[in-house]
Order: sequence, then C-alpha cells, then structure tokens
Amino acid sequence: MAASSVVSVIVMIVSALAAAVLYGAGAAVEQRQAARAPQSSAGKPRLLLLLARQPLWLLGIAAQFGGFAAHAVALRSGPLATVQMLVAAELVVAVVIVRVWSGRPLNLASWAAALTVVAGIAAFLVLTSPRGHGPEAALPHHAVAAAGLGAAVAAAGAVAAVAAGLRAAGRRRAILLALAAGLADSCSAVVTMAFSHAVSHGPAAIATSWTVYAVVACGIGNVLLTQTAYQTGRPMITLPVISAVAPVASVALGIGLLGETPRTSVAGDVLAGFAVLVTSLALGCLARFAPPPESRPEPDDQPMTSKTARTLVGRSRTTSSPGTALRLPNSSARSGPTYRAAMAIPVRNSSAGSSDSSASPCTCTKA
Repeated sequence: MAASSVVSVIVMIVSALAAAVLYGAGAAVEQRQAARAPQSSAGKPRLLLLLARQPLWLLGIAAQFGGFAAHAVALRSGPLATVQMLVAAELVVAVVIVRVWSGRPLNLASWAAALTVVAGIAAFLVLTSPRGHGPEAALPHHAVAAAGLGAAVAAAGAVAAVAAGLRAAGRRRAILLALAAGLADSCSAVVTMAFSHAVSHGPAAIATSWTVYAVVACGIGNVLLTQTAYQTGRPMITLPVISAVAPVASVALGIGLLGETPRTSVAGDVLAGFAVLVTSLALGCLARFAPPPESRPEPDDQPMTSKTARTLVGRSRTTSSPGTALRLPNSSARSGPTYRAAMAIPVRNSSAGSSDSSASPCTCTKA
C-alpha cells in the first residue's frame, strides 16, 4: 500500500512538471509566431488562419495538447492544490524560452517579479482549493445552469476587455488583451467542467446538452484571444497576466456561482487576499520593466524617391538637346545664367521594378 502511494506521488510530480514544461514551451512558441502576424488581423478569425499556416505555431498547439494530457494524469494521481502549484511553474518555463529566443537578458528585478507571480499563484491555489474536489466529485444538478451563468459572466468580461484593448496601444493594449485572454481561459474551464458532468450521464445526455457547443465556441474564442494578446509582442506582460487572471477568475466563479467551498479559515482568507495583492504588485513591476516589442520590418513595395529628385529627373529627360538650359521648379524667367552639370540620378520604374542609373543633365541656377 505504501509502495503504491509512493508511485502515485512520483507519477503526480513527474506528470505535473511535464505539463508545466509543455504548457510553457507551447505558450512561448505561440507567442513568437503570433508576434509576427500583421496587426490588422488582431481579434479576427483571420489571425488563426494565418497562424495555422505556420508549422512552428502548430507545434506549439501540439505542445499545449500534450500539456493538457499530462495535466489530466497528474490530477488523477494527486490532490488538486499540489498539482496546480507545480503546474504554475509553466510561467518560468515560458519566460526562460522567450528570453533565450530574444537574446535580451532579463534584469534581476524582472526575474524576482516573475518568480513572485508564480509563488503568488501557487499560494492562492493552495489556500482556495475547494473541499471534496477530485476525479470522483460530481457537480450538483443546479450547478450546470450556474456554470452557464458563470461562463456568460466571464465571456462578457472578456469581450469588454478585448474591445478596450484593441483601441489601446503599448502596455495598456497588452494588459487589456491579456486580461481578456485570462477571462476567456476561465470561461473555457467552467464550460469544460459542465461538459464533464454531462459526459457522466451517458451519450444521450451529451447529444442534448448545450455544453458540447459551448466547449467548441469557448475553445475557439479562447485560442483567438490568447493569440491576439501574444500578437502585441510583449511576452513579459501577457504571459504573467494570463497565468494570474485565469486561476483567480476560475476560483471566483467556482465559489461565487458553483457553490464550491474553499477549505480556508479567516486567516486563510486573509492570506489568499495577501497572495492576490502581492501577485498584482509583481505583475505591475513586470509591466513596468518589460522591454519594448521588437520592431517589425515594414513592407517596401513603393520606391522611396523624393519629390525634388522626381522633378529633376523628369525635367532632365524632357530636355530637347544636351545644350538646353534647365531651370529649377518655381524659378523666375529672369533668373541668372545657369550652369550644366552631369548628375547620375537613379530612377526606379515602379511599374516594371527596374532601375535606370544613367547620367541625366541637371543644371543649377546661379545665386
């Protein structure tokens, strides 16, 4: 019996840490690819279509699915609070990978803030884990309808945050879009829990349950909002905010609407509130010290030719003979004598894409 318990603990730890690595690696890969997508696709289904063409982004999605499978194994092998505490390390994995790819070292203050966020999330989850939660626990009948209400509340918050985020810029845009993604993640979690309740009642209940369609819709919306947040190119803001908002919102919905009772006393409630406060302060520090996003190359479809150069080139090409005097634009007919000088001005033909660098006569007016 003791050997079986030891094996279960080992399986829980290994699978939880594997889930953290896969979740973190998948998030870092998705963020890297989404940051390269055009801003015009932000918040639109077109963004997912563009990303679906990138093999590296699909690899990140596969890593997320692998993390979900490892997470499920860990939850079946150990208590929820311990598993969630270990899985919270995904933020550290994602930050390390993002820093290695960017080549820009993270200062000590940012590292301390990131680790504080992880510790705050883990402490909050341990303090607020509900009683009697486990694989064998079932939702009460009224909780399914309450889950629908909770999902609607989270979805409304996500829509409001993304609407404000798409109109903002800079750090404010990244924070609001990450907030929307975190709320969408909690919405998916609540709907998935309701769906698992429907599954336990057999195939007939699944076919007639609203949770089937809600899981699909929330899943697509969650992915879209998460990639839109990653698209801002500020991973040191979006990754921690999503990691913090999702569990806090999920716990709030579970306690407020689903009837879950946390195993905390008054002291535990105070400590949970303190964990939220510390985590919020650490997120503020990360947002403050976060480096700016990498500049994106602009398309170079049109030739960069100044108006004066085009005018001079056009005048020189319409000269009837090499000896014809050339006057600058807006010059007076009574201006002084002109002097000729051969100048090679490259002319780019925008229609053909070719370049003509032949010397064209250009004259200067004596002052």
